[in-house]
Formats: sequence, C-alpha cells, structure tokens
Amino acid sequence: MYSVDWAVRKKFQIYNVEKDELTNISPTRDAFDKFFSNLSDKGSFYIEEGGGDTFKLLALKHKHQVFTISGKKVKEHREKLGLLENDENSAKVIGILVIEQPQEFYEYQELDATHLKIAICYKEYCKIVKDSTCKKNQLYALENRLELLTSKKEVKKIISARKETIKALNKEVSSMNSQLLRLVKKSPLWINYLKDIKGVGPVTAAGIIGSVRRFSRFPNKYSIRHFAGMITKKDNSSYNRYLKSALYNFIEGIIKRRTQPWRELYDKMKVYYKEKHLDWKPGKVNAYAKKAVQTKFLDWVWNKGVQIEN
Repeated sequence: MYSVDWAVRKKFQIYNVEKDELTNISPTRDAFDKFFSNLSDKGSFYIEEGGGDTFKLLALKHKHQVFTISGKKVKEHREKLGLLENDENSAKVIGILVIEQPQEFYEYQELDATHLKIAICYKEYCKIVKDSTCKKNQLYALENRLELLTSKKEVKKIISARKETIKALNKEVSSMNSQLLRLVKKSPLWINYLKDIKGVGPVTAAGIIGSVRRFSRFPNKYSIRHFAGMITKKDNSSYNRYLKSALYNFIEGIIKRRTQPWRELYDKMKVYYKEKHLDWKPGKVNAYAKKAVQTKFLDWVWNKGVQIEN
C-alpha cells in the first residue's frame, strides 16, 4: 500500500504506508518503469487527483490498483494535523487518510484509464502544434530578414533545412491527430454525444475529455466552470488552460459551421448583450456572447459526463 505525492518537474514522494518508509523517484518514464519492475507484489497506489498521469497509467499497466483523492482534502487534513506544507508531508497525509478515511478515495476504472491516455496524448499534441507554429513564425521572420541581405537563391538554400524540420513536425501533428481519434472513439462521451456536433472534432473532444478526465469529481457545474476559467475572478489564475483552449476551439467551430442549437444561442446572446449594454463595443459584445455559449456547453457536457459515469 503506497501513497504518492506527484509534482511538476520535481521528484515524486512515495510513502509505504505499511512499512512507514518514504522514498522518492525522478518524474520520468524510465524511473517509473524501474520502480514498478522492482515491485514483487501487486499493490495499491493512493494519489492526488489532477496530476501524475503517466505514473497512474503505468501503475494500471502493471496491474496495480490506483485510487485518487482531491488535493483540497489532502490540504485540509494536513492543516488539521498542523504539518508543514511540503511533498514529504503530503505523501504521508495521503497515507493517513487511507487508514482513517478510505471512503474518500476513488478507484480508477477502465474508462479512467482511457481518459488518462487521451490526456497524455492531447498534451503531447499541443506541444508539437506549439513547436510547429513557433518554427513557422521564426522561418517567416528569418526569410524576410535574409531577403534584405542576400539573393533569393541564397535565401532558399539557407531556409531549406528549416522547412524540412517543419514538414517533419507537420507529419507528427497528423500522426498525433490519428492517435487522438483512435483514443477518443473509445469514450462514451464522444460516441453518444460529441461526435454528432458539427465543429467539435476529435482534437476538441480530446481537449475536453483529457482535461476533465472524470466529470463526477466536480460536485456541481460551478466548480467545473471555475476549473475551465469561465468564472471571472481576479484570483482565478489556476484554471486549466487545456480545457479553456478546447472550449475556444468549440465556439469557433460551431460559429463557423453554424451548428444548432449553439449558433442560435450565440446569435441571441449577441443581441441580448448589445441591447443591455449600449455603451459596449462590438468586440466586447461578441466576447461575452461567446463566453455565455461556452459556459452553457460546458454545463451540458458536465451533465452528460456525470450521467455516463454514474
């Protein structure tokens, strides 16, 4: 029985609850594989929700059980015990909760494993797209500068290698797109609902499913709105940027494809905000109309996701 505190770019703290032993491993695939290969028996891993995706997926792959708990509950219990906030204490607090409040943990199922795969694949897809876009912009700027310094023939020669790099990245994007479609097709949310919405392709669906992972971990629609950055607050800087990006792709897609009933709602909201705020400029009216539709769509998706999981 192990409790785990995951971290971004920091070592994972792994606490053996039964032996009262704490160890740490590097947050890399090789380190995770080595750790699981050295375990002689199948065990149970208890970890905070929301991160450590690769570790969770590998634990499941090695036939271990994975249980999760919200970070908020871990924080509250740590403060109740009067412990300092650090990774070692967090791992131990999760271990204490395993003994004292086992009912607070959720056991990962087959659908959760699918959503973990989607989450990992989508993040990699976003990295490749960002890298490709960045290199295209750099190439465009370089080409413009070089044209001032040398002949077009020399410019073509200089940038040819960079163009090959961009072509290779475009192939990676296409390959990842295919992988996302293969994974998303296994999700009931895609099969029963999202695939029939014009403007919501597998990439947008993967962004939603992979960012949320488990819809029922959000107690109400307001909590998932906050998670998606749909609630405007000065201190709401911890929203999930992948989900917000997916919702942006959704709204642009349904406007372009004139997808009903979402496009009709968007048009109505534009009229509503324009009449209510006569001093607003068209850009602000449009932004608020888009956000209203995104929020309604998120509520709808959350409701359908919870129904599937229950």
